[in-house]
This record gives sequence, C-alpha cells and structure tokens, in this order.
Amino acid sequence: MECNVVKDLIPLYIDNCCSKESAAIVKEHIAVCSQCKELYESMKAPSEIAPELSAPARLSRINDWRASILQSIMLVVSFAVITTGVALEAATPSGGINGCWAAALIIPATGLLLSLVNWYFVRLYKSRKVFSRSSLMVTFCITVCAYIWAWIHYGFEGLERPFLTFLGIGILLTAVCSALSIILSNQYARMLGKE
Repeated sequence: MECNVVKDLIPLYIDNCCSKESAAIVKEHIAVCSQCKELYESMKAPSEIAPELSAPARLSRINDWRASILQSIMLVVSFAVITTGVALEAATPSGGINGCWAAALIIPATGLLLSLVNWYFVRLYKSRKVFSRSSLMVTFCITVCAYIWAWIHYGFEGLERPFLTFLGIGILLTAVCSALSIILSNQYARMLGKE
C-alpha cells in the first residue's frame, strides 16, 4: 500500500475513527515503514499548544444582552421608587412629618441607583467577589451619606413618631437594597464572564 494513503489514514487511526480493516492496514504498514511510523509517533504525541477555550461569540452576546437587561431593570425600578417617593413627599404638608418619604423611599432607592455606576467598571475588578462587595459598599455608603444629608436638611429636632416609623421602613429598605446590590451585581458579573 502506498504511504500517501496510509498518511491520510493515520489521523483517523489515532482518533479511532476508521474501520477495522483500515486500522489493520495502518498498523501493518507502520510496522514496516519507518517514515510512516515516525509520522504516526509525532501525531500521536500530545501537542504543546493548548487549545484556547472561550465561549462562543453568540453565547457571549446573549450574556452581554442579559446583563444589559438586568442593569436596565435595576435603573427603571430605582427611578420608579424615587419618582414615587418624590411625588409622595411633594404631597406631604410641611411640619413634623416632612421628609418621611425621603427617608423611607428616596434615600434607599438613590443608594441602589448610584451603585449601578459601579457596574460600568466591572471589568476593572480582580474577581466577581470583590466586585459584589464593592457594589454593596457603594450602596451602603451612599445611603448613609444621604441619611446624614437628610438629617441636616430637614433638621429633625422633634423626631415625631411618624418620622421614626418611616425611618425604620427606610432602614429596612436600605438593607433590602444592599442585599439586592450584592446578589444582582454578582449575577451581573457572572453574565459578563467574570470569575
């Protein structure tokens, strides 16, 4: 049998993809032909070049799209809560309960909204864990700063009972927003392929 035919069959023989007859022919030929045996040995040896595995481009685009949708939903929800809080605050008369809706809705939603800015820098973080914790800290720090500003702006001297109730709701909502921030930022980074 000609060497050219055997050379064509060697890759199939190595991968066990040829018929038994073809495998027998290759086996017999490389036993007597040193040139084909040398080719067989070189092809059978493991390659030094490791194949680079990456997500298919289509899957990557789908994940980018999903991450963008998640970020958009977070923006819309935050804006909706802030808008609702502003409308309720505007309808609240001046006096002891002025600022209640700011403490209950506007401040926690603003903290979550502004933490989404951090999401644009996800690729700068070493890991998904660091990114998620950073998003949590941004949400928490912005919210605390906003509560300090509200304290100064509204001057809650009397701290009437309704305000304390709204403040409690705001603190609870801040905890929910902080939890959402760490969970959703982790999911967002995972969608973008961050390890």
